[in-house]
Amino acid sequence: MTTPGSPLTLATIIPCHNSAVTLARAITSALSQPELDELLVVIDASHDDSLRIAQRFEQDDSRVRAIDVATQGGPAQTRNFGAAAATSDILCFLDADDEHLPGFYGFAKQVFATLPQWAGLKCGTEIVDLPEGLSLDDTDPRYDGVLASAPWNLAVRKPVFWMAGGFPQGSVFRGKLGGEDLALNRALRHNFDVAFTELKFCRHYNRPGSHLEQYLRRTSVVDGSVVFATSLPEELDGSMDLALSQHVERAASNQSLQSLQKTQT
Repeated sequence: MTTPGSPLTLATIIPCHNSAVTLARAITSALSQPELDELLVVIDASHDDSLRIAQRFEQDDSRVRAIDVATQGGPAQTRNFGAAAATSDILCFLDADDEHLPGFYGFAKQVFATLPQWAGLKCGTEIVDLPEGLSLDDTDPRYDGVLASAPWNLAVRKPVFWMAGGFPQGSVFRGKLGGEDLALNRALRHNFDVAFTELKFCRHYNRPGSHLEQYLRRTSVVDGSVVFATSLPEELDGSMDLALSQHVERAASNQSLQSLQKTQT
């Protein structure tokens, strides 16, 4: 953490479970940006070459730390481990099969340095590798919803990340909705000021059967509105709505930095 008046520092956290095929691409996309100060690659009990790949980058670049977690805990726990280990002022999260595009980290640092009222920043995203018959671009009403709930296009001040509760790890969040991502983003959006730029600083590669793909398959756009064809069990029984509301309420009770609180209108 920097001292008052010194330049802000930025860390990116990559959670990785058996993603050796794409991990080097993700790491390279982050390291290619000189504004990056730390890269924490958290290996979540992988059985492939993911750890060795991360360690090779660690040997070549002092910004990289490879953290090996012996017991698989899932993406929420893995991201939280990385956030706890980071020493930087700003946190970004990058999936092991995605890319952060040039300019993102510099843009984020500039926003947070010049506009202290902003607690977080979300950026536009290129979404690729969707299967035939599915599409999503920035003219689709579902695009904004996807970006609002995603972790990979987020930069956030580290204290605010923890005040917002981090990524919750309860079992209710481990379903087909990607609930831990929804919870963090909703807590940030409801309790703090989060800026948005249409600039596409992230490239998200769809994985077969992903949360995104399932969302697109069970929704359509009718007269400009998103319509759900089916609902998931956790939506029908209300358990997800309750868990999300509780997470948002806990984040509201954690607010302690007046300059970072959501502006009241």
